[in-house]
Amino acid sequence: MQIVDLEFIVTQIQENLDLDATYWNENEGCIKFDETPVFYTRYEDHFMIEIDGVEMEVPRI
Repeated sequence: MQIVDLEFIVTQIQENLDLDATYWNENEGCIKFDETPVFYTRYEDHFMIEIDGVEMEVPRI
């Protein structure tokens, strides 16, 4: 089982998801960090992410 660096993933989502041209136009999708898929849904003031079946709300900055 691979250990997920949740703090790193949350920081990357907050700092880059709205700026990365690959993802900024999509309201939902999946990004892989190493081999771990991270599913996201974009809302007006936050992201919902799912990692290994666990969902969490991440504020947009």
